[in-house]
Amino acid sequence: MTRKEIFTRTIAVAGLLYDSHEAAAIADRLCSDLFGFGRFEVAMDGDIEPQEFDNTLFDNVLERLSSGEPVQYIVGHTEFFGRCFKVCSGVLIPRPETEELVAWVLEECGATEGCRVLDIGTGSGAIAISLAAERRDWSVDALELSPVAADVAEANAKANDVRVNVLRGDVFEFSPASESYDVIISNPPYIPLPEREDMEPNVRDFEPHEALFVPIERPLLFYERIADVAQVALRSGGWLCFEIHSPLADHTAQMLREKGFSSLMLRSDINSKPRMIICRKS
Repeated sequence: MTRKEIFTRTIAVAGLLYDSHEAAAIADRLCSDLFGFGRFEVAMDGDIEPQEFDNTLFDNVLERLSSGEPVQYIVGHTEFFGRCFKVCSGVLIPRPETEELVAWVLEECGATEGCRVLDIGTGSGAIAISLAAERRDWSVDALELSPVAADVAEANAKANDVRVNVLRGDVFEFSPASESYDVIISNPPYIPLPEREDMEPNVRDFEPHEALFVPIERPLLFYERIADVAQVALRSGGWLCFEIHSPLADHTAQMLREKGFSSLMLRSDINSKPRMIICRKS
């Protein structure tokens, strides 16, 4: 098959699940990462047959794509804060909104030398590794319950040439040393379970539910626990930083105030949704 035929067929399969713009972007990503050409090469030399093209691999890719599997899982990686991160089934795919949280933390805390950071629920390690890479003098720990995700986080730290100490454990059993961190940051599960049915199938059916959903009766379950950990583990004046569920922004802020955190700031993401909270231990 020629480049054009491969690209056109990929767009056709992607177009069954995504709009035309996203389908074209997915085809470009798949063909670039797996077969060595993208839309530019198709436009310039579409009639060329790619060398060493694997029909079996291509058929497998289209089958996975048609099932709704995220393109990041198919190619095995994604980009976050300008760096490449391995992702696979069982590991949450990092989002652009989380990049905004990392940028905000660097904006607020980046001048602090020798900062000690704890990322709770690190997943792929995207937050922890990005902070460690941007501030080489910082010491970064990353807590993760899932063995699969913890392994991926360690691999991503090595691939990005940063030192991150991956701690394997459950935040509900975690007992950090008193006043041991300057910054605690987390993008914890926050989507109430009933909202699952309204989500896109590529998220709902493939990404790890334990990293996404919380019981409807306790939507702030993880925030409350992490705030309790922060009351012990943060130094006085230390920062607690969250990505949040925008419909629960006011409830999250109120909970943090009731637990004694101060200097609370709420920021919206690029889509104008309240998505991040930073506050300080009094």
